[in-house]
Amino acid sequence: MVALVKGQNMPLAAQQLKISVRMAAPGDLSALLLTPAGKVRSEADFAFYNQPSADGVRWASSGPDGQQIDLDLSAVPPTIERVLAVVSLDDRKFGQIQAPNARLCDATGAEIATFVITDLTEERAVIAWEIYRRQGTWKVRAVGQGYSGGLAQCITAHGVAVDDAPQQPAAPPQPVAPAQAPPPPAERVWPSSVPPATIPEMTIRPPSVPIDAAPVPTPYQVNQDERLYDNLWRIFEDAARATAALRSATGYAEQRRDSEMTALLDDPRLRNSPETEVKRTEAQRRHDELVARATADFKRDVNVLVTELAQLTGALPAPMASWDSPAWQTWRPAEEPAVAVRIGDLQVNEAPELRVPMVFRLPMRTPLWIDSSEGKRGEATALARTLVVRLLAAHPAGGLKVHVADLVGHGAAARALQPLSAGVLHPAATTPGELSEMLGRLTERVDLMQMAAQAGALETLEGKVDKARQLLVLHDFPYGFDDRAVAQLRFLIEEGPAAGVHLLFVADPGDASTLGPLVSSLWRSMLRLSATPDDHIGDPWVGLQWTYTPDGFNGAPAVDAVLTRIAGPAF
Repeated sequence: MVALVKGQNMPLAAQQLKISVRMAAPGDLSALLLTPAGKVRSEADFAFYNQPSADGVRWASSGPDGQQIDLDLSAVPPTIERVLAVVSLDDRKFGQIQAPNARLCDATGAEIATFVITDLTEERAVIAWEIYRRQGTWKVRAVGQGYSGGLAQCITAHGVAVDDAPQQPAAPPQPVAPAQAPPPPAERVWPSSVPPATIPEMTIRPPSVPIDAAPVPTPYQVNQDERLYDNLWRIFEDAARATAALRSATGYAEQRRDSEMTALLDDPRLRNSPETEVKRTEAQRRHDELVARATADFKRDVNVLVTELAQLTGALPAPMASWDSPAWQTWRPAEEPAVAVRIGDLQVNEAPELRVPMVFRLPMRTPLWIDSSEGKRGEATALARTLVVRLLAAHPAGGLKVHVADLVGHGAAARALQPLSAGVLHPAATTPGELSEMLGRLTERVDLMQMAAQAGALETLEGKVDKARQLLVLHDFPYGFDDRAVAQLRFLIEEGPAAGVHLLFVADPGDASTLGPLVSSLWRSMLRLSATPDDHIGDPWVGLQWTYTPDGFNGAPAVDAVLTRIAGPAF
């Protein structure tokens, strides 16, 4: 039997499992069967006391700890990737009772793993276990994520209608711990950056889930690139949880050792006795054993993830691949836009050998902001150029047009994108008047498309509105912006993506410190990227701080070569 901590996982050898949770208050146990999109296929994939059976799952009212879930993994359909075991309370919060103890047993009743679900407060429903497929085998993860809205909120997040679900007391609409909440049922999102909460003090917000995400097709529609993207997501999630498990186990070991040491020193009569020295040595030994076991488990998991990532790397299409990938040597404009583009790599200190690609879904639903503060304007401008090249390569020939505003640099940022043709790169805005004209054209495009869509007459725009998506690259915002331009920009941020207008900023928020709350609030609507390696990225599961390395860092020659090919006649 293995005692797991939050985020820790282990492989499963048994196919028939029994799940139960010992609680100090009346509650219910239920199960959800989820597809790779993170949601049920139908309400039949929810097993609970009013619907005791689902594919491979059977709910029972009597087990060693009360209600029990019997799980036959061999009978779980191949379209199901995960089974969640959820425990919920009838009329109390988990923070008001003793920590639940989740148990996982084999068919004979022998314990495989236990998980004491600690650190709960306002939650009324908690995901205890996640049984999931990886590389053709089944694994189990101790989750411990909760919902203050109870079971209804939890199952709704995974695609079950709540009309027939057990009712729970009213509660706030968000999970208790947003940084650890599972991704929305029909989305895969990459981690949010942590933009400044106030200007100019640069107060940093905790890691949070970004607003940008694109729906992932159902398992019946997923193409190869979608699968690759989804696999990258899973590797990132496993890396986050494995690291959190290591830190949790190490922290627990240190806390237990320190508490035992303190207790030994509290009695001055025993402080220097031989018996105390023996107990002190024993406390240190237990600490070292627990840390060594947690470290070994972590290294095992990391080695598996490194192997999986190495297998994926050679299959990644150019837009998601590193600049030194052979995929760029054979790159040709595709007929359809890419699923996503790579915008950097992520690492944690505990596993420097594991570099997880940070991949951004297309089309862009939230602006990218490259932070040029701390004298990093040159590095930020270079990163913007790199990302523009990637975005162009991720679209069919002529499928993306670029507009550059560069008043401070007098158009140098646009000249750095040459030899792009005039059909791809619009004339740069280098004066306030040209900036106003550029914003006006893009605003008018969005207005026209919105009016046509509302009237059901999009076909009337044929020949009047460019079908290509438009990318607006703004350098040194808000230099050259007046109140009207700021209002237009806000409109483009909120309404532009639906009309094919997307934004990339290269800016120092300190430049906006005196311009009021309207400008200051714009930073929070963007995904911040640092121009040099930095640890400002937070994952959406356990809230770790990840070190972000920008895309193309020290890879300028490869970017130049791809830009030349994009500017060629084939594009």
